[in-house]
Amino acid sequence: MLIFSGIYKNANENPFKLCMSLENTKITYEELVKSIDEKAEILSVMYAKGAKVIIKNKNPINTLINFLACSRAGLISIPVDIKMLPITLEKITDMINPCCIIDDEFMYNDCEKQAIKKHEAKDFAKEDSFIFSGVKDTDVFLGALSSGTTGHNKVIYRDHISWTNAFKYQSEIFHISCKDTLFLVGSLCYTANLNSAIHILNEGGSIVFSKSIYPKTWINEIEKNNVSSIFMVPAHYRLFLKELKDNIYNVKSLLSCGDKLDMNTISILKERFPKAQICEYYGASELGHISYINFGEDFKIDSVGKAFPQVEFWIEDDLIWVKSPYIAPDFRPKATVGDIGRIDKAHNLYLMGRKNNTINKGGVKVLPYNIEKVLNEHPKVLKSFVFGVKHSIKGQEIAAIILPKDNELTVKEVMEYCRKNLESHCYPQKVKIVKDLKLNLSGKIDRLELIKILNT
Repeated sequence: MLIFSGIYKNANENPFKLCMSLENTKITYEELVKSIDEKAEILSVMYAKGAKVIIKNKNPINTLINFLACSRAGLISIPVDIKMLPITLEKITDMINPCCIIDDEFMYNDCEKQAIKKHEAKDFAKEDSFIFSGVKDTDVFLGALSSGTTGHNKVIYRDHISWTNAFKYQSEIFHISCKDTLFLVGSLCYTANLNSAIHILNEGGSIVFSKSIYPKTWINEIEKNNVSSIFMVPAHYRLFLKELKDNIYNVKSLLSCGDKLDMNTISILKERFPKAQICEYYGASELGHISYINFGEDFKIDSVGKAFPQVEFWIEDDLIWVKSPYIAPDFRPKATVGDIGRIDKAHNLYLMGRKNNTINKGGVKVLPYNIEKVLNEHPKVLKSFVFGVKHSIKGQEIAAIILPKDNELTVKEVMEYCRKNLESHCYPQKVKIVKDLKLNLSGKIDRLELIKILNT
Protein backbone atom coordinates (compact mmCIF):
# COMPACT_ATOMS: atom_id res chain seq x y z
CA MET A 1 0.00 0.00 0.00
CA LEU A 2 1.20 3.50 -0.88
CA ILE A 3 0.55 6.52 1.33
CA PHE A 4 -1.97 7.85 -1.18
CA SER A 5 -3.69 4.54 -2.13
CA GLY A 6 -6.60 5.03 0.27
CA ILE A 7 -7.00 8.65 -0.80
CA TYR A 8 -7.61 7.65 -4.44
CA LYS A 9 -10.02 4.94 -3.32
CA ASN A 10 -11.96 7.49 -1.25
CA ALA A 11 -12.02 9.95 -4.14
CA ASN A 12 -13.55 7.25 -6.33
CA GLU A 13 -16.16 6.19 -3.76
CA ASN A 14 -16.99 9.59 -2.19
CA PRO A 15 -15.72 12.26 -4.60
CA PHE A 16 -17.70 15.14 -3.10
CA LYS A 17 -16.88 14.43 0.54
CA LEU A 18 -14.98 17.19 2.32
CA CYS A 19 -11.44 16.05 3.11
CA MET A 20 -9.71 19.22 4.36
CA SER A 21 -10.64 22.68 5.59
CA LEU A 22 -8.87 25.76 6.90
CA GLU A 23 -11.13 28.72 7.74
CA ASN A 24 -13.13 29.31 4.53
CA THR A 25 -10.93 27.12 2.33
CA LYS A 26 -12.47 23.70 1.78
CA ILE A 27 -11.46 20.87 -0.55
CA THR A 28 -13.17 17.60 -1.49
CA TYR A 29 -11.53 14.26 -2.19
CA GLU A 30 -12.19 14.69 -5.92
CA GLU A 31 -10.54 18.12 -5.90
CA LEU A 32 -7.62 16.79 -3.86
CA VAL A 33 -6.84 13.94 -6.26
CA LYS A 34 -7.20 16.19 -9.30
CA SER A 35 -4.75 18.69 -7.82
CA ILE A 36 -2.32 15.91 -6.84
CA ASP A 37 -2.35 14.45 -10.36
CA GLU A 38 -1.92 17.80 -12.10
CA LYS A 39 1.11 18.69 -10.01
CA ALA A 40 2.58 15.18 -9.98
CA GLU A 41 2.50 15.00 -13.76
CA ILE A 42 4.57 18.16 -14.03
CA LEU A 43 6.99 17.16 -11.28
CA SER A 44 7.56 13.67 -12.68
CA VAL A 45 8.65 15.12 -16.03
CA MET A 46 10.81 17.82 -14.48
CA TYR A 47 12.66 15.72 -11.90
CA ALA A 48 14.06 12.21 -11.71
CA LYS A 49 12.46 9.64 -9.46
CA GLY A 50 14.04 9.72 -6.00
CA ALA A 51 14.99 13.40 -6.19
CA LYS A 52 14.52 15.40 -2.99
CA VAL A 53 12.12 18.32 -2.66
CA ILE A 54 11.88 20.80 0.22
CA ILE A 55 8.28 21.81 0.93
CA LYS A 56 7.74 25.12 2.70
CA ASN A 57 4.12 26.34 2.58
CA LYS A 58 2.19 28.48 5.02
CA ASN A 59 -1.16 26.85 4.27
CA PRO A 60 -1.23 23.22 5.52
CA ILE A 61 -3.66 22.25 2.74
CA ASN A 62 -1.08 23.35 0.16
CA THR A 63 1.60 21.50 2.12
CA LEU A 64 -0.37 18.25 1.94
CA ILE A 65 -1.23 18.64 -1.75
CA ASN A 66 2.40 19.31 -2.67
CA PHE A 67 3.59 16.51 -0.40
CA LEU A 68 1.22 13.98 -1.96
CA ALA A 69 2.02 15.20 -5.49
CA CYS A 70 5.71 14.63 -4.83
CA SER A 71 4.98 11.16 -3.45
CA ARG A 72 2.80 10.38 -6.50
CA ALA A 73 5.66 11.45 -8.76
CA GLY A 74 8.18 9.27 -6.92
CA LEU A 75 9.99 12.19 -5.29
CA ILE A 76 11.13 12.50 -1.67
CA SER A 77 9.57 15.36 0.32
CA ILE A 78 11.28 17.16 3.18
CA PRO A 79 8.65 19.41 4.82
CA VAL A 80 10.10 22.36 6.75
CA ASP A 81 8.54 24.99 8.96
CA ILE A 82 7.46 28.24 7.33
CA LYS A 83 9.26 30.16 10.10
CA MET A 84 12.57 28.39 9.58
CA LEU A 85 15.51 30.80 9.57
CA PRO A 86 17.17 31.33 6.17
CA ILE A 87 20.52 30.21 7.56
CA THR A 88 18.96 26.93 8.81
CA LEU A 89 17.24 26.35 5.46
CA GLU A 90 20.56 26.95 3.73
CA LYS A 91 22.26 24.32 5.89
CA ILE A 92 19.52 21.77 5.16
CA THR A 93 19.71 22.58 1.45
CA ASP A 94 23.46 21.97 1.49
CA MET A 95 22.93 18.71 3.37
CA ILE A 96 20.27 17.11 1.12
CA ASN A 97 20.86 18.84 -2.26
CA PRO A 98 17.18 19.17 -3.28
CA CYS A 99 16.06 19.46 -6.88
CA CYS A 100 13.73 22.32 -5.91
CA ILE A 101 12.01 24.13 -3.05
CA ILE A 102 8.21 24.22 -3.31
CA ASP A 103 7.18 27.30 -1.35
CA ASP A 104 4.35 29.81 -1.71
CA GLU A 105 6.18 31.47 -4.61
CA PHE A 106 6.73 28.23 -6.53
CA MET A 107 5.08 28.49 -9.96
CA TYR A 108 3.73 25.22 -11.36
CA ASN A 109 2.72 27.05 -14.58
CA ASP A 110 6.35 27.93 -15.29
CA CYS A 111 7.36 24.35 -14.54
CA GLU A 112 4.64 23.06 -16.85
CA LYS A 113 6.07 25.08 -19.74
CA GLN A 114 9.50 23.66 -19.04
CA ALA A 115 8.03 20.18 -18.70
CA ILE A 116 6.23 20.43 -22.04
CA LYS A 117 9.42 21.54 -23.70
CA LYS A 118 11.38 18.81 -21.97
CA HIS A 119 8.80 16.16 -22.81
CA GLU A 120 8.43 17.45 -26.37
CA ALA A 121 4.79 16.45 -26.50
CA LYS A 122 1.90 18.56 -27.76
CA ASP A 123 -0.67 16.52 -25.84
CA PHE A 124 1.05 16.88 -22.44
CA ALA A 125 -1.96 18.52 -20.80
CA LYS A 126 -4.50 16.02 -22.12
CA GLU A 127 -6.16 13.61 -19.73
CA ASP A 128 -4.46 10.20 -19.55
CA SER A 129 -1.70 11.40 -21.87
CA PHE A 130 1.01 10.71 -19.36
CA ILE A 131 1.90 7.53 -17.52
CA PHE A 132 3.49 8.02 -14.09
CA SER A 133 6.70 6.22 -13.37
CA GLY A 134 5.99 3.22 -11.16
CA VAL A 135 6.00 3.99 -7.45
CA LYS A 136 6.55 0.99 -5.18
CA ASP A 137 5.72 0.63 -1.50
CA THR A 138 9.43 0.19 -0.77
CA ASP A 139 10.28 3.57 -2.33
CA VAL A 140 11.25 6.42 -0.01
CA PHE A 141 8.67 9.23 0.04
CA LEU A 142 9.64 11.31 3.10
CA GLY A 143 12.71 12.85 4.65
CA ALA A 144 11.69 13.71 8.21
CA LEU A 145 13.77 16.37 9.91
CA SER A 146 14.76 15.37 13.42
CA SER A 147 17.16 17.06 15.81
CA GLY A 148 17.05 14.25 18.38
CA THR A 149 18.99 15.28 21.47
CA THR A 150 21.88 16.83 19.58
CA GLY A 151 20.14 20.02 18.50
CA HIS A 152 21.49 19.49 14.96
CA ASN A 153 19.14 18.63 12.11
CA LYS A 154 19.31 15.16 10.62
CA VAL A 155 17.04 13.53 8.05
CA ILE A 156 15.26 10.22 8.65
CA TYR A 157 14.10 8.67 5.36
CA ARG A 158 10.81 6.78 5.25
CA ASP A 159 9.39 4.33 2.71
CA HIS A 160 5.66 3.85 2.14
CA ILE A 161 5.26 0.54 3.98
CA SER A 162 6.88 1.85 7.17
CA TRP A 163 3.84 4.13 7.50
CA THR A 164 1.00 2.28 5.78
CA ASN A 165 1.63 -0.96 7.69
CA ALA A 166 0.50 0.86 10.84
CA PHE A 167 -2.64 2.54 9.46
CA LYS A 168 -4.98 -0.38 10.22
CA TYR A 169 -3.86 -0.49 13.85
CA GLN A 170 -3.93 3.30 14.25
CA SER A 171 -7.61 3.21 13.27
CA GLU A 172 -8.42 0.40 15.70
CA ILE A 173 -6.39 1.53 18.71
CA PHE A 174 -6.99 5.28 18.42
CA HIS A 175 -10.69 4.89 17.53
CA ILE A 176 -10.50 6.77 14.23
CA SER A 177 -12.69 5.97 11.20
CA CYS A 178 -13.98 7.40 7.92
CA LYS A 179 -16.79 9.08 9.90
CA ASP A 180 -14.36 11.25 11.88
CA THR A 181 -13.30 14.86 11.54
CA LEU A 182 -9.80 15.33 12.93
CA PHE A 183 -8.60 18.60 14.46
CA LEU A 184 -4.90 19.39 14.00
CA VAL A 185 -2.79 22.17 15.51
CA GLY A 186 0.73 23.05 14.43
CA SER A 187 3.09 22.50 11.52
CA LEU A 188 3.02 19.46 9.25
CA CYS A 189 6.81 19.38 9.38
CA TYR A 190 6.22 17.73 12.76
CA THR A 191 6.09 14.09 11.64
CA ALA A 192 3.35 13.05 14.09
CA ASN A 193 1.02 15.74 12.70
CA LEU A 194 1.82 14.71 9.13
CA ASN A 195 1.28 11.04 9.93
CA SER A 196 -2.08 11.76 11.59
CA ALA A 197 -3.19 13.75 8.54
CA ILE A 198 -2.13 11.12 5.99
CA HIS A 199 -3.70 8.35 8.08
CA ILE A 200 -7.16 9.89 8.31
CA LEU A 201 -7.17 10.84 4.62
CA ASN A 202 -6.49 7.20 3.77
CA GLU A 203 -9.23 6.20 6.20
CA GLY A 204 -11.70 8.51 4.41
CA GLY A 205 -12.25 11.07 7.15
CA SER A 206 -11.82 14.85 7.18
CA ILE A 207 -9.26 17.26 8.63
CA VAL A 208 -9.85 20.66 10.19
CA PHE A 209 -6.61 22.63 10.42
CA SER A 210 -6.49 25.34 13.05
CA LYS A 211 -5.77 28.84 11.76
CA SER A 212 -4.43 29.98 15.13
CA ILE A 213 -2.01 29.27 17.97
CA TYR A 214 -4.56 30.53 20.50
CA PRO A 215 -6.66 27.96 22.45
CA LYS A 216 -9.77 30.16 22.50
CA THR A 217 -9.84 29.92 18.71
CA TRP A 218 -9.47 26.12 18.91
CA ILE A 219 -12.66 25.86 20.95
CA ASN A 220 -14.66 27.76 18.34
CA GLU A 221 -13.16 25.77 15.46
CA ILE A 222 -13.88 22.42 17.15
CA GLU A 223 -17.49 23.31 17.87
CA LYS A 224 -18.14 24.97 14.49
CA ASN A 225 -16.77 22.03 12.45
CA ASN A 226 -18.31 19.24 14.54
CA VAL A 227 -14.87 17.79 15.26
CA SER A 228 -14.92 14.20 16.56
CA SER A 229 -11.19 13.51 16.96
CA ILE A 230 -8.29 15.63 18.22
CA PHE A 231 -4.53 15.15 17.99
CA MET A 232 -2.29 17.41 20.12
CA VAL A 233 0.95 17.16 22.05
CA PRO A 234 0.53 17.32 25.86
CA ALA A 235 1.68 20.93 26.10
CA HIS A 236 -1.08 22.00 23.70
CA TYR A 237 -3.69 20.01 25.62
CA ARG A 238 -2.66 21.81 28.83
CA LEU A 239 -3.01 25.21 27.13
CA PHE A 240 -6.34 24.15 25.64
CA LEU A 241 -7.77 23.02 28.99
CA LYS A 242 -6.95 26.35 30.63
CA GLU A 243 -9.46 28.01 28.27
CA LEU A 244 -12.02 25.20 27.99
CA LYS A 245 -14.72 25.77 30.61
CA ASP A 246 -17.55 23.62 29.21
CA ASN A 247 -17.79 19.94 28.34
CA ILE A 248 -17.63 18.84 24.68
CA TYR A 249 -19.70 15.76 23.85
CA ASN A 250 -19.09 15.31 20.11
CA VAL A 251 -15.43 14.32 20.44
CA LYS A 252 -14.92 10.56 20.69
CA SER A 253 -11.13 10.30 20.29
CA LEU A 254 -8.26 12.23 21.89
CA LEU A 255 -4.72 11.31 20.87
CA SER A 256 -1.33 12.56 22.06
CA CYS A 257 2.36 11.81 21.70
CA GLY A 258 5.73 13.53 22.00
CA ASP A 259 5.70 13.60 25.79
CA LYS A 260 3.86 11.99 28.71
CA LEU A 261 0.38 13.19 29.63
CA ASP A 262 0.32 13.90 33.36
CA MET A 263 -2.47 12.54 35.57
CA ASN A 264 -3.92 15.99 36.23
CA THR A 265 -4.31 16.66 32.50
CA ILE A 266 -5.80 13.21 31.91
CA SER A 267 -8.37 13.77 34.67
CA ILE A 268 -9.47 17.12 33.22
CA LEU A 269 -9.63 15.65 29.69
CA LYS A 270 -11.91 12.89 30.98
CA GLU A 271 -14.14 15.51 32.61
CA ARG A 272 -14.29 17.87 29.63
CA PHE A 273 -14.63 15.10 27.00
CA PRO A 274 -16.86 12.51 28.73
CA LYS A 275 -17.47 10.44 25.57
CA ALA A 276 -13.88 10.36 24.31
CA GLN A 277 -11.35 7.56 24.28
CA ILE A 278 -8.02 9.08 25.43
CA CYS A 279 -4.84 7.52 24.09
CA GLU A 280 -1.17 8.36 23.83
CA TYR A 281 1.62 6.63 22.01
CA TYR A 282 5.39 6.52 22.25
CA GLY A 283 7.36 6.54 19.03
CA ALA A 284 10.42 7.95 17.29
CA SER A 285 11.23 9.26 13.82
CA GLU A 286 13.55 6.30 13.28
CA LEU A 287 11.30 3.63 14.81
CA GLY A 288 7.68 4.63 14.18
CA HIS A 289 5.00 3.54 16.67
CA ILE A 290 6.43 1.61 19.62
CA SER A 291 3.87 1.49 22.44
CA TYR A 292 0.50 2.96 23.43
CA ILE A 293 -1.85 3.55 26.37
CA ASN A 294 -5.63 3.80 26.44
CA PHE A 295 -6.43 5.83 29.57
CA GLY A 296 -9.94 4.38 29.69
CA GLU A 297 -8.48 0.97 30.45
CA ASP A 298 -6.19 -0.33 33.18
CA PHE A 299 -2.85 1.50 32.87
CA LYS A 300 0.32 2.43 34.71
CA ILE A 301 0.61 6.21 34.68
CA ASP A 302 4.43 6.22 34.73
CA SER A 303 4.70 3.84 31.79
CA VAL A 304 4.37 4.47 28.04
CA GLY A 305 2.17 1.41 27.75
CA LYS A 306 2.27 -1.91 26.00
CA ALA A 307 3.70 -2.81 22.60
CA PHE A 308 1.93 -1.42 19.54
CA PRO A 309 0.73 -4.32 17.32
CA GLN A 310 3.55 -6.13 15.47
CA VAL A 311 6.19 -4.43 17.67
CA GLU A 312 8.76 -6.24 19.78
CA PHE A 313 10.78 -4.32 22.36
CA TRP A 314 13.36 -5.43 24.89
CA ILE A 315 16.04 -3.99 27.15
CA GLU A 316 19.71 -4.49 26.28
CA ASP A 317 22.43 -2.71 28.31
CA ASP A 318 19.66 -0.54 29.81
CA LEU A 319 18.59 0.66 26.34
CA ILE A 320 15.22 0.08 24.67
CA TRP A 321 15.62 -1.92 21.46
CA VAL A 322 12.81 -2.23 18.93
CA LYS A 323 11.99 -4.56 16.05
CA SER A 324 8.91 -3.86 13.91
CA PRO A 325 7.64 -3.27 10.35
CA TYR A 326 7.45 0.48 11.12
CA ILE A 327 11.19 1.09 11.42
CA ALA A 328 12.74 3.45 8.85
CA PRO A 329 14.73 1.61 6.10
CA ASP A 330 18.19 2.78 7.26
CA PHE A 331 17.61 1.34 10.75
CA ARG A 332 16.15 -2.10 9.99
CA PRO A 333 15.68 -4.76 11.21
CA LYS A 334 16.17 -3.60 14.81
CA ALA A 335 17.29 -0.33 16.35
CA THR A 336 17.56 1.86 19.43
CA VAL A 337 17.46 5.65 19.67
CA GLY A 338 19.30 5.61 22.98
CA ASP A 339 16.29 5.71 25.28
CA ILE A 340 16.92 4.13 28.68
CA GLY A 341 14.05 2.02 29.93
CA ARG A 342 12.67 -0.93 31.80
CA ILE A 343 9.82 -3.42 31.31
CA ASP A 344 7.62 -4.65 34.16
CA LYS A 345 6.07 -8.11 34.58
CA ALA A 346 2.89 -6.99 32.80
CA HIS A 347 5.02 -5.96 29.77
CA ASN A 348 4.51 -2.22 30.31
CA LEU A 349 7.40 -0.14 29.02
CA TYR A 350 8.91 2.69 31.09
CA LEU A 351 11.08 5.52 29.74
CA MET A 352 13.87 6.73 32.00
CA GLY A 353 15.52 9.28 29.76
CA ARG A 354 18.11 9.33 27.00
CA LYS A 355 21.52 7.78 27.44
CA ASN A 356 23.23 10.98 26.32
CA ASN A 357 21.10 13.02 28.78
CA THR A 358 22.56 11.19 31.77
CA ILE A 359 24.18 13.62 34.23
CA ASN A 360 27.73 12.78 35.31
CA LYS A 361 28.17 14.48 38.66
CA GLY A 362 31.72 13.86 39.84
CA GLY A 363 31.65 10.32 38.46
CA VAL A 364 28.17 9.55 39.83
CA LYS A 365 25.67 8.89 37.01
CA VAL A 366 22.25 10.49 37.62
CA LEU A 367 19.16 10.00 35.45
CA PRO A 368 17.07 13.20 35.08
CA TYR A 369 13.95 11.01 34.90
CA ASN A 370 14.35 9.88 38.52
CA ILE A 371 14.52 13.47 39.78
CA GLU A 372 11.70 14.70 37.51
CA LYS A 373 9.45 11.91 38.76
CA VAL A 374 9.88 13.09 42.36
CA LEU A 375 9.53 16.79 41.52
CA ASN A 376 6.36 16.16 39.49
CA GLU A 377 4.75 14.63 42.59
CA HIS A 378 4.92 17.98 44.41
CA PRO A 379 1.32 19.28 44.67
CA LYS A 380 2.27 22.68 43.25
CA VAL A 381 4.39 21.40 40.33
CA LEU A 382 2.80 20.93 36.91
CA LYS A 383 5.97 19.80 35.11
CA SER A 384 9.68 19.70 35.79
CA PHE A 385 12.70 19.50 33.50
CA VAL A 386 16.02 18.32 34.91
CA PHE A 387 19.32 18.48 33.04
CA GLY A 388 23.04 18.77 33.57
CA VAL A 389 25.07 21.96 33.32
CA LYS A 390 28.85 22.28 33.26
CA HIS A 391 30.75 22.51 36.53
CA SER A 392 34.47 23.32 36.71
CA ILE A 393 35.23 20.67 39.36
CA LYS A 394 32.49 18.05 39.27
CA GLY A 395 32.09 18.02 35.49
CA GLN A 396 28.35 18.56 35.76
CA GLU A 397 25.83 19.71 38.32
CA ILE A 398 22.08 19.26 38.39
CA ALA A 399 19.68 22.00 37.29
CA ALA A 400 15.88 22.05 37.28
CA ILE A 401 13.34 24.25 35.51
CA ILE A 402 9.91 24.12 37.16
CA LEU A 403 6.56 24.89 35.57
CA PRO A 404 4.18 25.48 38.54
CA LYS A 405 0.43 24.93 38.77
CA ASP A 406 0.05 28.41 40.27
CA ASN A 407 2.16 31.44 41.19
CA GLU A 408 2.61 30.46 44.84
CA LEU A 409 5.49 27.99 44.46
CA THR A 410 8.93 29.26 45.57
CA VAL A 411 12.47 28.01 44.99
CA LYS A 412 12.85 27.61 48.76
CA GLU A 413 9.86 25.23 48.84
CA VAL A 414 11.34 23.20 45.99
CA MET A 415 14.74 22.89 47.68
CA GLU A 416 13.18 21.83 50.99
CA TYR A 417 11.06 19.26 49.18
CA CYS A 418 14.15 17.88 47.42
CA ARG A 419 16.04 17.50 50.70
CA LYS A 420 13.17 15.45 52.11
CA ASN A 421 12.51 13.29 49.04
CA LEU A 422 15.77 12.90 47.12
CA GLU A 423 19.15 11.35 47.86
CA SER A 424 21.79 14.02 48.46
CA HIS A 425 23.59 13.34 45.17
CA CYS A 426 20.30 14.06 43.34
CA TYR A 427 19.67 17.52 44.80
CA PRO A 428 19.40 20.19 42.08
CA GLN A 429 22.02 22.89 42.63
CA LYS A 430 20.16 25.33 40.41
CA VAL A 431 16.38 25.75 40.35
CA LYS A 432 14.33 28.22 38.34
CA ILE A 433 10.55 28.61 38.33
CA VAL A 434 8.97 29.88 35.09
CA LYS A 435 5.41 30.71 34.03
CA ASP A 436 5.69 29.10 30.60
CA LEU A 437 8.18 27.43 28.31
CA LYS A 438 8.86 27.77 24.61
CA LEU A 439 8.16 24.58 22.68
CA ASN A 440 9.90 23.32 19.56
CA LEU A 441 7.95 22.23 16.47
CA SER A 442 7.33 18.79 17.97
CA GLY A 443 5.64 20.33 21.00
CA LYS A 444 8.60 19.34 23.13
CA ILE A 445 10.92 21.37 25.32
CA ASP A 446 14.21 22.30 23.65
CA ARG A 447 17.01 21.35 26.07
CA LEU A 448 19.26 24.10 24.72
CA GLU A 449 16.47 26.58 25.44
CA LEU A 450 16.37 25.37 29.06
CA ILE A 451 20.01 26.32 29.54
CA LYS A 452 19.29 29.81 28.15
CA ILE A 453 16.36 30.19 30.56
CA LEU A 454 18.49 29.07 33.49
CA ASN A 455 21.08 31.73 32.69
CA THR A 456 18.63 34.64 32.29
